[in-house]
Amino acid sequence: MRLRSVWVLVAVMVLLLSVLVNANGAEPAEDLGETKGVRYVTLGEALEIAQENSTTLEITRLSLQEAQFSYRQAEAAQIMQPSPTMLLQAQAGLDLARQNYLMGLDSLALDVRSDFYNVLRLQNLLDIAQEGLESAERHEDIAGKKLEVGTATRLDVIRATRSVLDSQAGVSQARHSLELTQMRFRQTLGLPLDAPVLPKDMDMTVEPADIDLADDLAFALENRDEVKQLQAAVEVARKNVELSDNDYTPVLTLEQAKINLAKSELQLRQVKELLALEIRQSYSALRDAEERIPVLQKGVEEAEEMIRLSELSYEADMITSTDLEDARIGLLAARNDYVNAVYDHNLAKVRYDYAVARALRD
Repeated sequence: MRLRSVWVLVAVMVLLLSVLVNANGAEPAEDLGETKGVRYVTLGEALEIAQENSTTLEITRLSLQEAQFSYRQAEAAQIMQPSPTMLLQAQAGLDLARQNYLMGLDSLALDVRSDFYNVLRLQNLLDIAQEGLESAERHEDIAGKKLEVGTATRLDVIRATRSVLDSQAGVSQARHSLELTQMRFRQTLGLPLDAPVLPKDMDMTVEPADIDLADDLAFALENRDEVKQLQAAVEVARKNVELSDNDYTPVLTLEQAKINLAKSELQLRQVKELLALEIRQSYSALRDAEERIPVLQKGVEEAEEMIRLSELSYEADMITSTDLEDARIGLLAARNDYVNAVYDHNLAKVRYDYAVARALRD
């Protein structure tokens, strides 16, 4: 009787213990493992983090404060020692510092967007590589079964196994490339390389950009940093010529002022020519990416149909293992090309906007 009571007590304790375990462990372990400690940030959140941590951006902000202080000093100095050139230089320096800060924000946004998109690109390429590995493993299994029934050769199995090994190497390479790109993304955000922060997945839309190239060119060639800086130099040089062109200034001083003006004007023209080429190249890259995408998308559809038919034909002994492998490789290549084109298009749009100083208009 006493032994029976002991067994009843043990059973009750086990039951209570199982209830407690289930209550405390309601979430599946695999769900916790996938997201534990990792913060997935949107593009907007990534930009905010980068702005908070960017040393380069902080330097441009301090430079703006310094330029504001220099301009106030130049204004104060006009009372005791008027100098139109000094005030003009101070005003030009302040305008340029303001623009440098705005373009610093835009440059940082370009880096963040580029790294954000590249992480997503390589994640997609890793997924494709893993799908390719699964496909190679299926083909290896089919080849093995065909060998057992005498409809395939040992060479077919060796080739299928070789494809699996190549696919495993491709997955490993894609994974390492993704890890390096993730570290670069964190570095751009000003975070430790091993910080648990990753881009949140997003739909990459592909829509033709509504662009007025002539208007963008005209704006950029008047407002880009390089142009503004040289325009200020030309204005200062022209003012020096004006102030030196009198009966009291030595002739050599006037000639030197004219030479400086001519050099500044030539440098301005050269920079505008280089910028025009850069903008046209960015525009061409954007349009090229737009035009390639529909073609590559059609190529993916055709490659998917090809692999489907090839697998059926191989199982029916209508094609060789080499034909099947060619179809598999063709599908992988088509998917890789399409993913790259989609991300190339989005990056080209970002780079074009930067080239035409879109941030100064918005």
